[in-house]
Amino acid sequence: MLLPRSHAWTRRQRWLIVACAVIALVGLSAVVYAYERYYRGPDYHFFIGTWRGELDCLGENRTGYRFKPDHTYDERLMVGDDEEWIPTGRWYAGGEFVYLRHRVESASGVSYDIDAWHIDSMTPNKVRMHHEMWYGTFVRVQ
Repeated sequence: MLLPRSHAWTRRQRWLIVACAVIALVGLSAVVYAYERYYRGPDYHFFIGTWRGELDCLGENRTGYRFKPDHTYDERLMVGDDEEWIPTGRWYAGGEFVYLRHRVESASGVSYDIDAWHIDSMTPNKVRMHHEMWYGTFVRVQ
C-alpha cells in the first residue's frame, strides 16, 4: 500500500503534499488557459458573412454561401446570368468542421440532412474545405 493509514504523517509532510497538489492544479489550469487563448482555432464568428468560391468537381461553376449571425444560411444559385440567394437551412461551426443542415423533401415526407465540411486550411479571407469527395475553396466577399 502506497499510503498506509498506520503511518503518522508529520505536519511538514502534509503541507508538502497539499502544496504539490495546489501547484499541479495551477500548472494544469495555466496550460489549459494558454491553449484556449492562443492556440485554439477561430470560433463561429469567423464564418459570418458571404463566401463565394468554386468546387473542384464543378470546374467553372461558382457557388456561394451567406452565413448569418442567427445561424441560418442562404445558398447562391446561378439562374442564367443572374444570381439568386435562397434560404437553405441552419449552420454551425465547431472545431475542424462546418455543419450545414438543410431540408430535403421526398415522396416519403420531409427530412433533414447534415453535411459536415472539414476545414483543410484557412486564412482570414480564404477557406479550403471538403465534404466527402467535394473539395472547395471559398473567399470572403463581405
